[in-house]
Amino acid sequence: MKRILIILMLFGISAYANAADVIRLVVKEDRASCTGVAPQTCFQVKYKNSKSWELFYSNISGFNYKPGYRYVILVTRTKRANVPADASIYTYKLKKVLKKQKMSVVTSDWGFVVKHKWKLIQMNGVTQEQSPAFIILDKEKGRVNGFAGCNSFFGSYEKGDGKLTFKQMGSTLMACADEERTKLENDFLKLISDKTFKYDVAEQTLNFYENNRLVLMFGMAPLDTP
Repeated sequence: MKRILIILMLFGISAYANAADVIRLVVKEDRASCTGVAPQTCFQVKYKNSKSWELFYSNISGFNYKPGYRYVILVTRTKRANVPADASIYTYKLKKVLKKQKMSVVTSDWGFVVKHKWKLIQMNGVTQEQSPAFIILDKEKGRVNGFAGCNSFFGSYEKGDGKLTFKQMGSTLMACADEERTKLENDFLKLISDKTFKYDVAEQTLNFYENNRLVLMFGMAPLDTP
């Protein structure tokens, strides 16, 4: 009898350790740069008693997040039995989307855009967590320059009616031994060269759209950052 009680107690402890609870989150319409194991972008969230936005370092399984929308969601939070190194003690899974609201963006303050460097954080729907690529737009000269992964690039742009057109694009021609950076550079330059995009500016992101589809997202950084 005593052995049975011990087994039941151990089972109960194990079940409690893995018990899940449901929490409510408000998810902001844009991600923010953050550093976990490596530089990345994180959700910005508010919990029930949050007074300001907090960085959320974990993934939410089943959550189809789209920038530009603010969400109110219920998630199931489960405590891990065995926590991997540098990982959260919890896993998160979407239970229900309570609200999805399109947030307004700012397109008129071009002076704000040209005062910053814009680091690539998403391309064709794929988050670029450690991308070295960035873009700088020169208001006075109508020129664009930046770094694509292995080489610097440059060209001109025209702005009008919420659109940007890039022209006469070129780049330096240094060889790159890193295959991932080479692919990043090829994809990025192919996407941006001699193209017209609709654009908008959220609080911390510059977003480019092609055929109403978000294809490039850049995070704001000071001009003097490496």
